[in-house]
Amino acid sequence: AAGMKSGFLLFLVFGFTLAKNNNAFSRLIDDLFDDADYEKDAIPMLKPADKTSNVNAINVGVGMSIITMDYDPAEVLTANTWMKFTWTDYRLKWDANQYEGISNIKIPASRLWRPDLSVYNAYDFGSGSFDDRYAASPSNAIVYSSGKVLWIPPLPMKVNCQHDKVAKITNQNDPQECNIKIGSWTYDGFHLNLTAYDGEEYMELSDMTKNSPYVVTSQEGDAIKNTYYPCCAEPYMAADFRFTVQKAFAIEEGEKVFNKSPEELEELFELYKNTFKHVEKNYE
Repeated sequence: AAGMKSGFLLFLVFGFTLAKNNNAFSRLIDDLFDDADYEKDAIPMLKPADKTSNVNAINVGVGMSIITMDYDPAEVLTANTWMKFTWTDYRLKWDANQYEGISNIKIPASRLWRPDLSVYNAYDFGSGSFDDRYAASPSNAIVYSSGKVLWIPPLPMKVNCQHDKVAKITNQNDPQECNIKIGSWTYDGFHLNLTAYDGEEYMELSDMTKNSPYVVTSQEGDAIKNTYYPCCAEPYMAADFRFTVQKAFAIEEGEKVFNKSPEELEELFELYKNTFKHVEKNYE
């Protein structure tokens, strides 16, 4: 009886393993991560960084889609965003023909190497901050058979606008200048080469809700910046999105009081459909 029981258990284990291996997705994930001993803390560079150029650097595309914005007199901007990141991890390539034609998989981003990006002019750190939510994001990433990774997590943030200046007392209905500066916390440009997501060096606004208390009235574009220091040959890179915002409306006694007319807002949101770098018409 004991022998029959052991044989039955062995049959179940063997059957489960066979079923798992017959699932192309499971087999692919096993091959990429478990069998290959994938190390998510190791930057996916084929060669060590060159000492004079970014020839060996991993290219990381960075973009941002704004959903809503609010602003307070201390020049703190609160934004809900869809961040956009893309890079290639050579360890995650596969031949789709060997996995029943599977060309991409959706997998928790926490299982992958991710660039250590932070908001340099963040208003807050610690629990609930951008850094905290970035690290703990439950959002899936899409990994393609080419090794390309696409990750678009929804992330809120708070930033100090014009953090290098003392906030002036101004009319809060007037346009206000702000910026959001994002970059690697530890890697220089010879390790991690920041690029513009889809080549667009400005914020994407076509997904912005018409019920956002503040709206974007202009952008500078040309967000990707290199900073050099006297000590070092390598650049330090950041995506520095610079723009102006203006109050669209306020809620007073339960009523929406417009600072910009509904007609002006409709015209502005039409412009967002073809996201602008430089606003030729003055919407302020």
